[in-house]
Amino acid sequence: MQQVKLTLSHLLQAAALLVLVACTQTVGHFTPVAATNPENTVLYVYRPAASAPGLMKPLKFDYPDVLIDGKSIGVLKYNEYIVTELSPGAHTITITGLTTASSGWAERDIERVIPASQGGQVFMKLQVEYDTENMTLDQLSAKYLIHLLPVDGEDAKYEIRNTSPASPRVPG
Repeated sequence: MQQVKLTLSHLLQAAALLVLVACTQTVGHFTPVAATNPENTVLYVYRPAASAPGLMKPLKFDYPDVLIDGKSIGVLKYNEYIVTELSPGAHTITITGLTTASSGWAERDIERVIPASQGGQVFMKLQVEYDTENMTLDQLSAKYLIHLLPVDGEDAKYEIRNTSPASPRVPG
């Protein structure tokens, strides 16, 4: 039986390979869908991965319910998106933790009006990041920056492609 000698050089090469593989990001593919009714608008609400370095991501396991005009269209988990159609006219979108569908989302509600539009697509990003400017090491809880932002369709495609569709909502 032949003995295998591991040198420091071999160990460093193996470690470098592991780091390279761990840092590789897969890039997904995303193609927006057309509305089933040409007068309707397709709404995408997405929550991309946080930009915070390391394994701890802000509110990764907590998620809000997404309401359109007071009716749930599903929950928005970390790194997922929801797509729905809106009839012509203005609509109100609410991000809330005050329903039984949400889980652990203790942040205040966010409400925005989606302007009246006919046809086309609207992209809204729920951005959740640590508020590092206002956090100190002696704090017992984290602080967050949470925003619901309209995003240009061309820019949104590049962010959504690395997210997954949310699980279909079960009527109840």
